[in-house]
Amino acid sequence: MDKVRKAIADNGAAFGAWAGIADGVSIELMGKAGFDFVILDTQHGGIGWADLLTAFQALDVGGTRGLVRVGWTDPMQIMRAMDLGALGVVVPMVSTAEQARPAAQAVRYPPHGIRSFGPVRSAYTAEGTATEPLCMVMIETAEAIDNVDAIAATPGVDGLFVGPVDLALSLGLGAALVMPDAVKAAIDKVVAACRRHDVVSGCAALGAANAREMMDRGVQFITIGADAGYIRRGAAADVAEARRWIEERGAAG
Repeated sequence: MDKVRKAIADNGAAFGAWAGIADGVSIELMGKAGFDFVILDTQHGGIGWADLLTAFQALDVGGTRGLVRVGWTDPMQIMRAMDLGALGVVVPMVSTAEQARPAAQAVRYPPHGIRSFGPVRSAYTAEGTATEPLCMVMIETAEAIDNVDAIAATPGVDGLFVGPVDLALSLGLGAALVMPDAVKAAIDKVVAACRRHDVVSGCAALGAANAREMMDRGVQFITIGADAGYIRRGAAADVAEARRWIEERGAAG
């Protein structure tokens, strides 16, 4: 059993983070941080296809498995990510079972899928002797919420992963960086559907406090933050502290 599934089985939830900085040292540090998984972001992050092989090698140094968020429901991108060593994929903007089906089929070989055999350093073999892949499809639209049971029931879909900001946009709430109640209600529907169909429920949390809330709501696969955010917050905290010292010296005369 892979680390993600084991964390869910043992603790009820697996926690991970996003990596979008295309730098081997940065990705290695993310791998050593203790997350259950790291998602390499080729959709919105700076990581490209030329970076993925070394990114997986950097994660391996830290003992953390990586998934890849691909750019779209594109079997070529999904198969390529798997061949380079992904534990699985995160597929954005899946609103129907018809859109979920090719994503699910692309991560597995026949007879369970359509993936072509040619792994570079894949964790999953045709014989099924290695780790089973994870196909997480992203629920990011009002249409997806309407179709959540059909998507969860799609053969080969291992989990549903809510993108809360895009979902808020689709619901007409704007790019909400504090999770609206309507989005939380939609997440509850996703969790319930995942339980009915025995697949993993996931969500991109909007900060650590929100990650705790998502866990308490029954979400099992949760991203807490991202590499760029950790750097930005750490640097900003030190700058703020230094500014405070200056203010204290000025007040002391």
